[in-house]
Amino acid sequence: LAVSALLGPLLPVATELGVEMAYPLSENTVLVILQLFCNATSALFIPLFQAVRDVGANMTNNADDDGAANVLGSGRPPYTFSFYLMILLCAVSAVYFATFDGMYLRLEAEKAKKRDDNSSTCLSL
Repeated sequence: LAVSALLGPLLPVATELGVEMAYPLSENTVLVILQLFCNATSALFIPLFQAVRDVGANMTNNADDDGAANVLGSGRPPYTFSFYLMILLCAVSAVYFATFDGMYLRLEAEKAKKRDDNSSTCLSL
């Protein structure tokens, strides 16, 4: 819940950066592609986390096991590995996107337009 509360407001920022990177495309197109990619990625992570949910957990095939060991702290609950994997994915993604150094096509187009406008006004004077 905390991750979604912290990452949710980043969607407008990610959209603007996506528009900067894919300049000739409209903002709506970039937003739809971003949403589609986010939803597809999260749908792919569900089976992955389901497959690794018991990695490192104490597995007992005891019919009397009611899960009390996990509640009382003497066992390792399921999804522990998935939780740490999610933290690792968030950290790696944050570092990658925070240090991303790409070409901002819309910014370059605006600078070129401003240069053209300035040169045309200088010539007319």
